Amino acid sequence: MPISNVFFFIAITIAFTFLIILGSIFSKKPGQTGEEETLRIIKNFIEWKGWTKNDYLLVNNLIFQKEDYWSCEIDILLLTRKWVYVIEVKDWGRGWLTGNLNHEYLWWSYPVGRQRWHERHQMYSPFYQNETHVKRFKSYFNCNQNVLNIVCFNSPYLEISLKENIKSVFKNKPLWVSNSRDRNIADLLAHCERKETKLPFFEQLKEKISQEISSPDKVRKHQNWVKSVKKRKELERPWS
Repeated sequence: MPISNVFFFIAITIAFTFLIILGSIFSKKPGQTGEEETLRIIKNFIEWKGWTKNDYLLVNNLIFQKEDYWSCEIDILLLTRKWVYVIEVKDWGRGWLTGNLNHEYLWWSYPVGRQRWHERHQMYSPFYQNETHVKRFKSYFNCNQNVLNIVCFNSPYLEISLKENIKSVFKNKPLWVSNSRDRNIADLLAHCERKETKLPFFEQLKEKISQEISSPDKVRKHQNWVKSVKKRKELERPWS
C-alpha cells in the first residue's frame, strides 16, 4: 500500500474517532456529566462505609407523580438507615454564583472569550427547586422525618457567594456543597451519618421507593408535564 494511502487512512480513522467522542459529549442531556460525577463520589463513599444492599438505596432520576396534579424528578436520592438525602445537582461550570439564598432567582456570571467581559444570567434557584422536591417526597411517601434538602454544585471552578436573611423562607433547611478537591458531597454525607439518629420505617420506605423506579411511560408523562408548565409560565409572563 502506498505511504500516501496509509497516511490518508490514519487521518480518516482519527477524524472518525474524534467525531464519535464529540457526538457522545453533545448527546448528553444538560447536567448529566455533573450527576454522573456526583454519583461516582457517592458510590465511593458507600464502598468506603462498607454498606451492603440491605443498608441503603441509591436512585438517580427518580420520578414520582400524583395523577395530573404534578410530576417530580429527583436527580439523586440516597436512602440510608439514618437519613433520606434528596440531592439536586447543578453543573454550571466556572464563574460566580451570587444573590440571596432566600430569593427565588440567583445570578450566574461567567467569563466569555479573551476580552474579559462576562455574561450574566438570572437562574431559577436550585434551593427553591429542591425545596419543592422535598415537600412532594414527604407528602407522597408519607415521610416527615430525617429528610435532607441538599444542593450539590458539581463545579470546582464556580465561586459561590450567597447572602442569607436571618429568617429563612425554607421549611426544609437547604444544605449545599461544591464538588471541589478539598470538599465534596462525601464530606457532607460523612458528617450527617456520624449523627446519632435513626430513620423510622427504613425497610418499608425502601420498598415504596423501589416500586417507583421510572418506567418509559412515567418518563414520557413527566416530560409532557414539564413542557406544559413551561408553556403556562410563558403565557403568564407579562409583555415587555
